[in-house]
Formats: sequence, structure tokens, C-alpha cells
Amino acid sequence: MMGWGLMSESCKRPLPWNKQHCREVEQAILDATVRIVLHGWVEVEMGYDVERINGSISHATVIDGRYLITHNHFGIPLSQAILYNQHANGEFSGVSVYHLDGTVILDHATLDSFVVTAEIGETIVLDFGTVDNEGFFTQAGVSSAQSISTRTAQLALGTEVAQVDWDSQGHTQVVWTRVKRVYRENGIPLIQVDHAIRPGASGGGVFLDGRHIGNNWGNYVETNRYTGIVRQELGLVALNL
Repeated sequence: MMGWGLMSESCKRPLPWNKQHCREVEQAILDATVRIVLHGWVEVEMGYDVERINGSISHATVIDGRYLITHNHFGIPLSQAILYNQHANGEFSGVSVYHLDGTVILDHATLDSFVVTAEIGETIVLDFGTVDNEGFFTQAGVSSAQSISTRTAQLALGTEVAQVDWDSQGHTQVVWTRVKRVYRENGIPLIQVDHAIRPGASGGGVFLDGRHIGNNWGNYVETNRYTGIVRQELGLVALNL
């Protein structure tokens, strides 16, 4: 499990004596990160043809060796969708989980492989249980991160955080970014950061001093109302309650 003291120096532009520490923090975050696919299908009318499309990739953070925290980007509560095996755009059929190098942890496992333990705002927690008295992911060789409530975190404008992102071609990385805005929307605590994520990084963790504080929701795009030109694009993060 991760565990570091507070970082008093920047990792966004680290000084020579801080580079190794920053790389260690990044590696520990990646060691506790997996890719997850909830498989399903939708029907897309294309003339007389029907195309079946499988589920999309997300990222998730392992907690306590058995739990995944990720983004709750499903049209209805996932527990309800699984219960009725239906979704606004199709049906769920199984779950796959991968190490970041693409090796398989679970391959099209049945939906009873996990239990939804929390669906709070834009965050969802999945429990994959234990194997031989150890967490499922511990058994699979995946490290765990420490997760904290943002009620106890000191988040202010300019605070530096670590954010999981990827290049959409299979390479997951940690980027260092700064908080641009702290606010609440419909009761959900959110921050905007100055790094916009790529598709597929949704659900990836955001960390303060090495501890998980939230997950990637998507991007906030601000455009000129008259020209439509993008003025700025920021990452949108759903914080832990």
C-alpha cells in the first residue's frame, strides 16, 4: 500500500533532488491502477445492418486489495442495471480487468464476480471479494492505494495533484496538474484541473500527496459563445465524499 509524507516540492517541474521521489510516487500510483471493461452491447441501425459494440475501457484504482474505485458513468445505477440485466443503451454481459501492460486479471467474468458497495454521485465502488483470506487484487499481484475523504484534504486553487491519464494506445501514465477550481454541483464535490484527459482515462485516480482523493469524470470545455472557438479545456474530477 502507498504511504508517503506530504510533498513540499513540485513534481510538475521537479528539482533535481526531487525527481526520484516523484518517479516513485508515480510508479506507486500506476501499481495500484487497472483497466476495467464492463461488457455490453448496443444496437446501431446502419441501413439494413446492425452492429454490436462492446463496452468501453475505463481506469480504476485498487483499494484495500479488493475494491475498485472508478467513475460512475452508467446511465442508471449499476447495481440496478445488473439486477435487471438491462441498460438504457443495451445490456451488460460481463466484466474484464487488466493490468496496465494488458495482461488479463479477469476475462469476461460474470457479473456476480463483484458487488456494488457504493454509488455516490459520480463515484462507484466495486468489491471483488477475497481469495484465501486475501483481497482478490492482492492475490493478482496488484498494489493498493490509500483513499481519503476530501473533507479532510486541503484543496485550494493551485494545489498540485497527480492524475492518471493515457494515450488511447495502451500506455497509462501519471501527469502532474494543478487545481483551477473547487466547487459543488448537485451536491457532488468537484474540482477542475489544468490537464484535460483522453477518452479511456475516465475513472482513473487523482491523488494528493500519494492518496486517492477522486476520479476522472471527463473534461470541461469552455468556448467563445460567438465564435465557438475553444478558450480552454480542463479536466473534471469527481471527489471522494
